[in-house]
Amino acid sequence: MAGAKIRVCSWNIYNDIWHSVNDKVENKTHAYFRSISRLNFIQEMLLDGRFDIMCLQEVDHITITGLKKQSVNHKMTLVTSQQNFLESRRNNCCIMFRDNFKLVAKKDFNLNNSVSTHLTNYAYENLYHIEDAFIKELRARNSTATMILLELTSRKAFLGICNCHIHWNPSYADVKLFHTYFIVKEFCQFVHTTLVGWYSFIPLLLIGDFNSTPLLKIQGGPENTTLSGVYELITTGNLSKKHPHHPAQLRKNKDFQNYPDLNIDPFKSVFKEVNGSEPMFTNKTSKFSGCIDFIFYKELIPISAESIPRNLGKNEILPNSNFPSDHVILMSEFFLV
Repeated sequence: MAGAKIRVCSWNIYNDIWHSVNDKVENKTHAYFRSISRLNFIQEMLLDGRFDIMCLQEVDHITITGLKKQSVNHKMTLVTSQQNFLESRRNNCCIMFRDNFKLVAKKDFNLNNSVSTHLTNYAYENLYHIEDAFIKELRARNSTATMILLELTSRKAFLGICNCHIHWNPSYADVKLFHTYFIVKEFCQFVHTTLVGWYSFIPLLLIGDFNSTPLLKIQGGPENTTLSGVYELITTGNLSKKHPHHPAQLRKNKDFQNYPDLNIDPFKSVFKEVNGSEPMFTNKTSKFSGCIDFIFYKELIPISAESIPRNLGKNEILPNSNFPSDHVILMSEFFLV
């Protein structure tokens, strides 16, 4: 089959500084040494030539400094957010790519601007109005994304990549939904405006930690057959205001009936397409085990999809002495034609 094979990975490396602030367990010295151990792991497992594109989430400033040095040594380019230092220190989405690609354009997702752009018509002058309270929550719950457009120089082929990390709290499913909606909308618009007239044919990768399982979970109960709001929106391109994760349902207030159904360009999941299902888990701790990380794509031909570590025992959790994050690494191969 004609085309260039590209190998892609996604990994939430688990930011110690961020979690130590929340959990009050570790100090910055411990965080420093754990960041170094993750750099060594990346050096051994990821930078040996097996990947053309690497998307990393929850990258702290210590790790970024090390990655800058490693990327030069391994003929890769590191792309990080240009937002203020404190934000990038806590939770940065980084993309690394090999020198057979050329960076054409880059965009950092700005949550505040995005809320203003997409929800201007739903805000009121009264700051205590319930809809304005929701908009304030959208601004307060952090989600990040880095978007780039690459050119494979040997084939003059373009590839758009969005690496994102969606807000974590399961109590705010509608916030996660709207953050995802904003990010995908702006990603597609970014590619469209950069390559006017080409957008419909540009291969895209939407990658990251979405902090949503494929299926909707009832609080305190088992999964059912209904797709979660985030997963349904991405894979079908539509989400009705009747869905349980839409604020029209979740907020239980008639004012949110004014909020629209959500529509985006749909993506496919490489694990679902290649293996028939998503992984049983991509995050496995003593408190939670489930699939919340994904590699979505369009206008690419999927070849393979697998994760590291493989064959974790039923009672094994992450991180452990052999693996330094609570998230597995997702790996996939595609034909870029």
